[in-house]
Amino acid sequence: MKTLKVILFVFASMGVASAQTKSYQTLKSTFSDEPEIHSFSFSGWMGRLVLDMAGEHEFKNAIKDLNHVRFITIPRSEFDARNLSVNGFKKVLQQDSFEEIAFVRDRGEEVTIYLRETGAQQNRKNVYFVLVEEEREVVAIELRGLLDTQLLSTGNTTLLINK
Repeated sequence: MKTLKVILFVFASMGVASAQTKSYQTLKSTFSDEPEIHSFSFSGWMGRLVLDMAGEHEFKNAIKDLNHVRFITIPRSEFDARNLSVNGFKKVLQQDSFEEIAFVRDRGEEVTIYLRETGAQQNRKNVYFVLVEEEREVVAIELRGLLDTQLLSTGNTTLLINK
């Protein structure tokens, strides 16, 4: 995940505008005034390129269609400074019509994948919200497109599919 973050920072200046979910807006507006908070967005083809360069092949292969990616990193100390919690933010996701579909525990990191389905079956462009809880920071990734969550499972990862 650290390699992925470095590559994402390189491409941050290539961001593309698109509508954010209320959940992402909540995170960004709550933490936007801090210099240690990093957020950016980019188009789908750039997201595929970044995942390929970062060696995140399982995740790249799971992407069937990717339109847009938003990314924000927040030190855990910033949650504490505002008397907020990650569990509290998970409630915001539920209020924003996101449903937890998978949970991954990998090398001390906890990754939860949420889904908000949009559009008719033939024109579906879902919104996924990936919440990565690390020891020192929380990473939130909003993706618009289609993912195959069954392909996210690897030999070193425990993946629990809820749907």
